[in-house]
Amino acid sequence: MHTIQVYINEKLNLSSLNELKKLIMSLPHVTNVEVNTRVPHDLFVEFEANYNVPMLVIDQLHHKGLHPDIVSA
Repeated sequence: MHTIQVYINEKLNLSSLNELKKLIMSLPHVTNVEVNTRVPHDLFVEFEANYNVPMLVIDQLHHKGLHPDIVSA
């Protein structure tokens, strides 16, 4: 498994974080998404190796009008 940490510039509430979690979990090859309500800017995404999942995640978040950055991989 591979993991990326995504930083979202916007501050999100619990409902928005859970909505994003469902959206990202629906992407192919994503196996887990973790959100931390104490740090509402961060998402941790686990995915299967050898797939271009990080760009899919970023594209989906941009489509929602958010401004994400991958801060670690």
